[in-house]
Amino acid sequence: MLTEQRHKIILDELKQKGIIKINYLVNILNTSESTIRRDLNYLESINAVKRIHGGAAIPKGRLIEPSYSEKEIQNVQEKKKIAQFASSCIEDGDCIYLDSGTSTFEMIQYISNKKIIIVTNGLKHINAIIENNINGYI
Repeated sequence: MLTEQRHKIILDELKQKGIIKINYLVNILNTSESTIRRDLNYLESINAVKRIHGGAAIPKGRLIEPSYSEKEIQNVQEKKKIAQFASSCIEDGDCIYLDSGTSTFEMIQYISNKKIIIVTNGLKHINAIIENNINGYI
């Protein structure tokens, strides 16, 4: 199972239960305890979970809106499909606006061979736009 898939399952289980134990995650994900600990450490580093003895809980005072880092690992395959389709609608000479979202970020790799201009407010998008030799404006 891919790391992103495990993270999504962990976050979904946590939303349903409020607190989850490492042993429970080991069983439902069919993976090692050390892998779960690494996953929980990462998810804690992006403030998606609060580590507790033997498991994890929902962080207190957590905003309803997930962070950019959390969104990056959610629905990855779906975002790629959307990005491929959306980029197929873009033609040479177009000027497009990409907001700062994670789905629009995925589009950049699929439009690198087109002669277009991108306007964005996505600071994380800038490096990808430059690396793909696309004309861009912030």
